[in-house]
Amino acid sequence: MRRIVACVAVAIAATAIASPAQAQERGCYEDYLRDGRTVEVFCDEGRPGRFRAVAHCTNGLGVWDQYGTIGRVRGEPSVAACTSLLGYPRVNGYHVDWI
Repeated sequence: MRRIVACVAVAIAATAIASPAQAQERGCYEDYLRDGRTVEVFCDEGRPGRFRAVAHCTNGLGVWDQYGTIGRVRGEPSVAACTSLLGYPRVNGYHVDWI
């Protein structure tokens, strides 16, 4: 029984690592670029005005947030890129900050 539970836990963790989290903000969608190191967020609906994507980054050694450029609703996207001096940085999800 313990082996089955362990296998299910490993499968869930592998799925979570393989596919970044989906957008949390309604009316926004994302595109992952540069092998998953950058997220570009477009918002067609939502609060009027400007927004900023905040990428949740990891490199296997730690986690941090990386703020992106300022985008406009139904206009310019916001781009957030994960950078790191150590390890291979990847986007592990994001959220939208409304400005």
